[in-house]
Amino acid sequence: MKHLGSILTAAVFAFWGAMNSLVFLRQLELEGLDRYRSGVTQFLGTGFLRERWMGIYRGGRKIGYTGYTFEKVFALEGIEVHSTLESRLEIEVFGVRQRVEIHGTLVADKELKPLSLQLDAKFQSQPAVTLAGRRGEGKLLVDVKVGSSAPFKMSLPLEELHLGDALVPSLPIAGLRAGDELRVPCFDPITLSRSVATVRVLRKEVIELDGMSVEAHYLETTFRGIVGKSWVNDASEVLIQRFGPPLGDVVLRKERRENAQRPFKE
Repeated sequence: MKHLGSILTAAVFAFWGAMNSLVFLRQLELEGLDRYRSGVTQFLGTGFLRERWMGIYRGGRKIGYTGYTFEKVFALEGIEVHSTLESRLEIEVFGVRQRVEIHGTLVADKELKPLSLQLDAKFQSQPAVTLAGRRGEGKLLVDVKVGSSAPFKMSLPLEELHLGDALVPSLPIAGLRAGDELRVPCFDPITLSRSVATVRVLRKEVIELDGMSVEAHYLETTFRGIVGKSWVNDASEVLIQRFGPPLGDVVLRKERRENAQRPFKE
């Protein structure tokens, strides 16, 4: 028993050393990734599931919602990141009223390169679109069906990809720093094409949210010629997002899942 104290002390120091080594190795891993992959890794953290839900408003009236679920999955082939999109909105752009409903799932490997893609998009005045993609031949091979027409094939390069919701994307990144700039390919379900979102982290600001003053990072995101302005807190939660023309009076606000979905459940 007289040696028990020494053994426990040695064990504590060994545990402390191992934990510090893991932290150091994790930091090396993050530094070895590009900025987007590093940001997503920090966003997911040590947990396995994160959600992001936003109510969509225009002129003070709720016109829809958009929500993401991000999940880290340990598959037989290694770590995968599953992102699931659910979005519904009614919007008028250039005088044309449009109802949009999108459901999609993107499965990516640990480098955030796509393994599979499934997306269903319904529109008020356009044919429905269904996409089913699978990795093969060094690219993502996608079968596309528009309305009742015969399906056709398209392909996307094997690169980091974010599943868009037809609006300016809010990327799942953490560790924001003023001066950061990211360029991330996003799959756009409206144009059925890959477009690049450019995100710039400009500064920290204090904003008013639900009658309270909150400090947040101010970001500007350019996508398909539209500029989105976002305020993101240190927990990587998007608090508010605003858009430039032609969506100038559309605002997204952070909400709980049940509050975001409630007015639009069938």
